[in-house]
Amino acid sequence: MSTDLKTVEPPLPGTAVERRPAPVVRCRRCHRPLHSPESRWEKLGRHCADAPERTRVYVIDQDRLPGT
Repeated sequence: MSTDLKTVEPPLPGTAVERRPAPVVRCRRCHRPLHSPESRWEKLGRHCADAPERTRVYVIDQDRLPGT
């Protein structure tokens, strides 16, 4: 290393690492970007993690049971 503080030595060949921004992770339910490590790992926002699971409701025409 040099003793002069104004000069910077180039990195050794093959050791330079490009810094890339972290990928955007979005919530599975509301698709908002997630920031906390735990939310990013679970892929659920804090409001969506507390919400109950969605259930599908099917409306089907049925015959009435005899006697009702």
